[in-house]
Amino acid sequence: MLKFRALRIATTAAVLLSATTAFSQDDSPESMPDFPGRDETFGYCVGCHSIKVVARQGMDRNRWDETLTWMTQKHNMFEPDADTRKVLLDYLAQAYPPKDPAPGGGWVSPFTPSP
Repeated sequence: MLKFRALRIATTAAVLLSATTAFSQDDSPESMPDFPGRDETFGYCVGCHSIKVVARQGMDRNRWDETLTWMTQKHNMFEPDADTRKVLLDYLAQAYPPKDPAPGGGWVSPFTPSP
């Protein structure tokens, strides 16, 4: 029983440590464009992934809205109330608008290093 408890504690510590080191030191509200809603957006996004993942997307408001819906339905993101959702969408659409297509066209993984 003692071995099992020690293993469980070690596993939990490893998971927590990897989760805290998985994000860049640059993950802070100040690393995001300075528009209204930055802090709220940071709070919603960084709980699950790095802000760099968000910044690499570049979508219009409708796609951001679809993405929020998808994350709440498929990934159990906390459903923002209507006012908060508007703040998030206003921020995301302004801070991370659609980008020019990738050279050669096609989808680019958000995990691909920037040039």
